[in-house]
Amino acid sequence: MQYIKLKQIALLTCCFALVFTACEDIIDLELEEGKVALVIDAWVNNEINGTQEIRLRNTAPYFSNAAAPAVLGASVIIRDNQGTEYLFEDRNDQGNYTWIPAIGEQFGIIGETYTLTVQLDNKTYTATSTLFPTVPVDSVTYEFREESLGEPEGYYAQFFARDLPGQGNTYWIKTYKNGNFLNKPQEINIAYDAGPSAGAEVDGLIFITPIREAINRTPDSGTDAVDDFDVPPYLLGDTIAVEIYSISNEAFNYLERARTQLTLGDATLFAEPPSNIPTNLVSSATDENPQGFFVVSAVARNQVIVE
Repeated sequence: MQYIKLKQIALLTCCFALVFTACEDIIDLELEEGKVALVIDAWVNNEINGTQEIRLRNTAPYFSNAAAPAVLGASVIIRDNQGTEYLFEDRNDQGNYTWIPAIGEQFGIIGETYTLTVQLDNKTYTATSTLFPTVPVDSVTYEFREESLGEPEGYYAQFFARDLPGQGNTYWIKTYKNGNFLNKPQEINIAYDAGPSAGAEVDGLIFITPIREAINRTPDSGTDAVDDFDVPPYLLGDTIAVEIYSISNEAFNYLERARTQLTLGDATLFAEPPSNIPTNLVSSATDENPQGFFVVSAVARNQVIVE
């Protein structure tokens, strides 16, 4: 009897295996690549002696692991309201168009409005941006903290700056650790007046604590740091540099949408689905929608060495 039961169990197991393996079919999906769009990455600032760069790329297929194709042979010019022209040239044929200032020169004048014009393949792409003032970075400080709430022990930093009087000033705060830009999506640190978004009563105040402390490295979830640059707390000898860029309200919305899609696009049930983010770029071809953004910013900087 025992032998018969074992034989029956073995037979049933084989039957189940046949059923489930018979349900496995390999399906090759043939997805349309979609129309190629021009991407114009044009974030220009007024840093003294700062070479300005505008990058032109074509969009790549969604599942492509290759870098976005560079766009060559374009004419790239920025003009102000007085007729002054800034010519950007692709000196290395890599799709990176640069304007190199003379010694002591900086791009733009506060309050002036600038127009970007890109001409390519008998098409013209334009956008405008006003150079708004920024605020000085009064100081960058740090303190040593013991391990707590999942944060490793180490040096944690914050910066201090005060929003300009008048509602509606928007900023992009960039942080550099030993010269390396903290560029993870969740490290996009933007401010509306002295707070994270419009509507808060923080006009003319010192930036609130979450924005001040967002200059610390964000750890990768579920992965180990590969070098000191990826270590969340700062270490002795590290250089912490903070830059505050003035941006338009439209640029603030652009960065806010980008951060949301990059960090929450597939993480939650009710997250915003990935889609093209509205841009200020306009094409002369009515059936074409260029991507990217054009901004002219004023920038202020300060740094400290952890000692």
